[in-house]
Amino acid sequence: MRMRSKILFTAAVLATAGIAAAFLLYGNFRRSETTHASPAPALLSALPAGAPTLIFIDLAAVRASWFYQHRPDKGPIAVPDKSYADFVRSTGFNFEKDLDRVAVGAWPAAPGEKERKAVIIAEGRFDRAKIRDYAMRKGKLERQDGHEVFLFPAKDPGQWNAITFLDDHRIALVQGESVAPLFSAHSNASAADPARERASRVDGAAVFAITRVPPIPDNFAPGGVQSAQLANLARSVQWVTLAARPEGDDVRVSLEGDCSSPTDARQLQAALEVLRMFGRAGLASTKARQSMDAATYTALQKLLQSADVTAEGPRVRILVELTPDILKLKLPKSPR
Repeated sequence: MRMRSKILFTAAVLATAGIAAAFLLYGNFRRSETTHASPAPALLSALPAGAPTLIFIDLAAVRASWFYQHRPDKGPIAVPDKSYADFVRSTGFNFEKDLDRVAVGAWPAAPGEKERKAVIIAEGRFDRAKIRDYAMRKGKLERQDGHEVFLFPAKDPGQWNAITFLDDHRIALVQGESVAPLFSAHSNASAADPARERASRVDGAAVFAITRVPPIPDNFAPGGVQSAQLANLARSVQWVTLAARPEGDDVRVSLEGDCSSPTDARQLQAALEVLRMFGRAGLASTKARQSMDAATYTALQKLLQSADVTAEGPRVRILVELTPDILKLKLPKSPR
């Protein structure tokens, strides 16, 4: 029983993270009349290989979505950053209307260093002349390996971030002073770039995030519970992939975990299924029915029923179809 309860705890953490992420993604991708092939591969190919974290967002799809066009607050998104506000005034660039797609590759800090490495490829509409003028006033201009590079001061004193144009509609932002990694030999081989191989499995998604799970510390004790079995189960999840794709009025959300072995994957799948059973039983209680309105109760019930948990080889996947009913959710407020 102790081992079973520990597995359930880990499963609950994973399921909660997946459902929370699903709600966030659903807000941006509620409606799309047609499903198009994702332009993600073209942007990913411009990133250096080997990033343990990849993120892709199709902002053009967000702007075209029913939810964005019918959002209650039609005002601009406030960005509490004076530097960005000055950048907008000087260059005319506004990410809400001018940025179409973004791909991010991120690396953890190297041993002995504090700064992480990140490279961003942005696609949209940019005024090269105005950005160049802004760089000359606020930063500096360099030539690196035949490329014009704009350097802007980073938040940390003495540090710089670099921007260079890849073409008229695509720029690269590099954390650091050198853009050399952008022009080194890139490899799309899955053996050399496991994150990119996983990205190929979610091609067509409007948004996805892929990351290698960081090492679990020896003192791993979620909720104050320290257990070797629980730690080993957590360590078995090597990669996590979250993806969302609109399909008509619905949105398909997938949360996938790559485990160390098929045995670990089957154990996690079983734990998630038991967790769903407990959730359905709790939802059926009189107390749960009385704490929420009928629409919320129906939406939660449908969500639990529609979730599909599968294991194939070393991978566990939670697949959820989110319908417009999810917007009716009104979770009960916590008593004060």
